[in-house]
Amino acid sequence: MSSSLRQLCAALTLTSLAACATEDPAPVLMDTEAYMDREVIIGVADGFDGMRLTELEAEYGLKTLNTVSALGVARLELPEGARVKEVAERLRGDVRVAFAEPNYIVKALGVPNDPYAGYQWNMEEAGVWDAHDVTDGSGIIVAVLDTGVSTGGEDGFDDLLQGYDFYYGDTDPSDQVGHGTHVAGTVAQSTNNGRGVSGVAPGATILPVKVLSDNGYGDLNSIVNGIVWAADEGATIINMSLGSPSPSSAMEQAVDYAASKGVLVIAASGNEYSRSVGYPAAFDNALAVGASGVGGERAAYSNTGSGMFITAPGGDMGRDDNNDGYADGILQETRENGEWSYLFYEGTSMASPHVAGIAALVASLGVTDPGEIASILASTARDAGASGYDTSYGYGLIDAAAAVAAALDLVEPEDDDVVTEPEPEPEPEPEPEPEPEPEVDTTAPTITNVSGFTQGRQFTIEWTTDERADSYLNFDEYGRYGDDEMKTAHSITLTGSYGYTYYFSIESDDAEGNRASTDTYYIAL
Repeated sequence: MSSSLRQLCAALTLTSLAACATEDPAPVLMDTEAYMDREVIIGVADGFDGMRLTELEAEYGLKTLNTVSALGVARLELPEGARVKEVAERLRGDVRVAFAEPNYIVKALGVPNDPYAGYQWNMEEAGVWDAHDVTDGSGIIVAVLDTGVSTGGEDGFDDLLQGYDFYYGDTDPSDQVGHGTHVAGTVAQSTNNGRGVSGVAPGATILPVKVLSDNGYGDLNSIVNGIVWAADEGATIINMSLGSPSPSSAMEQAVDYAASKGVLVIAASGNEYSRSVGYPAAFDNALAVGASGVGGERAAYSNTGSGMFITAPGGDMGRDDNNDGYADGILQETRENGEWSYLFYEGTSMASPHVAGIAALVASLGVTDPGEIASILASTARDAGASGYDTSYGYGLIDAAAAVAAALDLVEPEDDDVVTEPEPEPEPEPEPEPEPEPEVDTTAPTITNVSGFTQGRQFTIEWTTDERADSYLNFDEYGRYGDDEMKTAHSITLTGSYGYTYYFSIESDDAEGNRASTDTYYIAL
């Protein structure tokens, strides 16, 4: 009896963040969608409730793998042989579930190529060189959610924070693929150091968040956790050069959570030659970035659609439109197959960090509100395609110099003709009255509305208190079981053995440690 009680109490303790899988995902291909076998992501209606989640586990044969408490989201493992979409459909019909969906596979969108050194045509085309005369992005944290970021190259970064690996569940976000390091280099490669290449915002701080595996693939759970963590760690901007054609309620909630904390989320539109923008770029609180080549023409692979926000250099490795003898890719330092080099990559993965870097330049001038940054980027973009906004280029081609100039005008308006009156001397404030000594609470909470019921080998005891207090059942034979969550409505569910009668009293302690205790109750199974 003691063992089963302790196991149940431990199972009811929800963690806000858990390590992700330690192996590469096994994708399940069905209806053209890829998702993790035997895993679903659910939103628990009205937030987390330990009893409710335990009930869902018991009724559907599920196992909680981890939760994201800030969003009320749980990742669940299905029984052997269960069909993911069928279980998700059944869960969606349960009133205790806000949404249920497969744990979709998400992949990196860039296309790596062989090493090649050349010119960074993209920086001049995006107006970066002129913008550097004003600012380098210092003081702004850009979280790069990708395959990780490696250190040790000859060029590197001026300011790199300790990140986290949400795919393998450890504190080592190093990059074994090269994709994430290349993306981070576009944002903030060390510049004017006499070595290698430059970055869009070299003074910005990079926060590496590894959400994709060492083969460039990841899952929904890793990315949702990564977005929430980056927002909580103080990122001003999140860049996601990754995507999936499948929408996700969990990922959308994570993007909305970041936006609610004042974080600008920027994502690649996708490389599928599609007329619809991928996810997370298509969400309302994310800026979708398409890719262009030399001269500003949209790259053929770049997805288009109604969610397109702006276009930035992404490269085209099949062309040499500027006739410099090099393929028109995006050049950065990265580590590929264990070797450091300067490599050209192409893709909307390469376009997105241009926008993230330029957003960092704008934010470093004091314009940090996500809506204001987005407005500046859109209003200063160079029109391309059809006149005005269109679904191929969004608001047009990104222009760093124009965006920085607009930010300066916003934070330093021309006021030469404005005469300001000197402020009057403030009146002296009266001495504050001394604060009365607080009264010491010595009154224990009152326990009322005690009830209980059984279901199989489980029994549930419920009661209320007239003030916030914790919850315990004190068994004559086994001691106290419960939790220290301070609330007024209390419920504890435990597992017993058939044929036993359990004697216990109910106890609740308020915040000052005043304890209320009832007479002895009993329940028979």
